[in-house]
Amino acid sequence: MLRRTPLKVRSRLKAKSKLKAKKRLSQRSTRKKKYDAELEKVKPIVKERDGYRCILCGRPYEEIHHISYRSSAGGNEIKNLCCLCWHCHRIKIHQGSCPKEYKKLLQQILSERYGYEY
Repeated sequence: MLRRTPLKVRSRLKAKSKLKAKKRLSQRSTRKKKYDAELEKVKPIVKERDGYRCILCGRPYEEIHHISYRSSAGGNEIKNLCCLCWHCHRIKIHQGSCPKEYKKLLQQILSERYGYEY
């Protein structure tokens, strides 16, 4: 009976994993490029709609925020994006204690201003 040494098994596994990792990376980068291109088309519309101001505090806009995160199937639809200043985006939304409450608040503000339904 032929026995394999641990070295042969490891080297075979490494070769397989490297090939799979490269394939996944290329697929991911293609999807990201497509997603970023869509976002760049929509950004000027969202900035104009919100008057280049943060919709929470009224400071000049610095960042575009996805109300429903990309990982939660949130896309680049205009009603899913809003302008936020740096402070509101980082401190309140992403590092805050209740991101779900801010999501509801943002949806409420956009529905009152622009008539979007969520």
